[in-house]
Amino acid sequence: MGIALKRPVLVGGLGLTAGLWLLDVVEQSPVDSSMMMGAIALGSGLWWLKNLGKPTVPVWEKPAAADRAAVEAALAEVNAVLEALATEAEFNPSSLTAIESQIATQRQAQADILKGLDRGLDRGLDRTDLTLAITGGKAVGKTALAAQLTANWQAEQSQITLLDIGEAQTAELAAADLVLFVAAADLTDSEFQQVRTFVDAGQPLLLVFNKQDQYAPMERAQILQRMQAQMAELGVEGVAIATVPSPIKVRRHLPNGEVEETYEQPAPELDALTAKLTQQVEQEAQTLVMATALRQAKALKVSAQALLNDQRRQQALPLVEQAQWIAAGTAFASPLPTLDLLATTAINAQLILDLGAVYGQKFSLEQAKAAAGTLAELTVKLGLVELTSQALSSLLKSHAVTYVAGGVLQGVSAAYLTHLAGLSLIDFFEAQSQLDPRDRQFTFAQLGPRLQALFQQGTGLQTFARQALKHLPSSQAVTVDASAASL
Repeated sequence: MGIALKRPVLVGGLGLTAGLWLLDVVEQSPVDSSMMMGAIALGSGLWWLKNLGKPTVPVWEKPAAADRAAVEAALAEVNAVLEALATEAEFNPSSLTAIESQIATQRQAQADILKGLDRGLDRGLDRTDLTLAITGGKAVGKTALAAQLTANWQAEQSQITLLDIGEAQTAELAAADLVLFVAAADLTDSEFQQVRTFVDAGQPLLLVFNKQDQYAPMERAQILQRMQAQMAELGVEGVAIATVPSPIKVRRHLPNGEVEETYEQPAPELDALTAKLTQQVEQEAQTLVMATALRQAKALKVSAQALLNDQRRQQALPLVEQAQWIAAGTAFASPLPTLDLLATTAINAQLILDLGAVYGQKFSLEQAKAAAGTLAELTVKLGLVELTSQALSSLLKSHAVTYVAGGVLQGVSAAYLTHLAGLSLIDFFEAQSQLDPRDRQFTFAQLGPRLQALFQQGTGLQTFARQALKHLPSSQAVTVDASAASL
């Protein structure tokens, strides 16, 4: 998609950099250190950073109940993404055919969701063609439970599909109308997080405490009570069962006076579970159908947004490349580190505006400056400025005068840091695009872990240094030492 980009931050920031440089050179600058720091703070938005409050811990909220309006709203969001993708495709003729095919596939999936929803609702609340999935940890009795339900309860519910699903089969779990999560003791942290993940995704779930017969009556009641207390905050119910109770020793006194000991297999204790399942099938089928349709619509949006992000990344990468070479040339020509900071902040602020335009996010100039200030502070706090200089100094060998050599190192370092910032911003915008617009928080301080991860990967640093040298003056005076490459 062609976007006309004006760059007031870049022009203003570099202009201020050049002005301060000239004043310093002629040694007649009326700008003292306090005024210079004030200018840097204005250009980078450090004032905003100093006034940031401590991040608050978000309060978990159960997803809203699914209904037809929610499903149609989610499908409308899918349609909006596909419309944007179709518009992007017009500016990319080389991949137009492939994109159009992908859009057609997505639109067919939209239609299938609506058809399935209508077909289910036409049958009213008595719809019984539901899919139930059984999952949980290891050795908790999932397979035995599936066998018992299939042989007994499912026989009375002929349209129920019952699946015994392992932990890795996420696609099958996501498609299930109801999940039975089986545990054989108090929930571990891992199990609780699994349950919460299902609930966060809008997946109807019933917690099943199996093997209760292995505990004394008082202890089993306490375990179930603890489970139900944990599940209450998630809106999940829990029941206790014994799929295959332990054999019971029976002693019989025979007429001849001898005592005979045998073991009898008690009947499965599934009444609490089957009663709950019957209730959900008969009274809550419509809710289950809606929840499944809503999850499918949301998954479709994620898929469509990923296609759109692929197209946008193709537009974003050249902008990052352009910014990194501007940063290289500016840092090479600048004799003062403080001016490097101001120029790099201006370049990053403009890059944020440009990438925001690509990803459909509008920022004011002040917001872009503040975000660039956040990036500047993160790179310093994480030690990336110093680490980048150390890594590149071992790669670069200079045969020019000291001033030029220093300028080369500064230039390549500035380019690489801008490169890392740009890639982190692209990932950040893509992640935000997958969220509901009401949940998007453009808190650029979140970029820290991504910046650090990209630097630690360090792939292609030697190749990047060679490319950077081509964009600097006197590049013929500098070589890259392949033997020194450690990243």
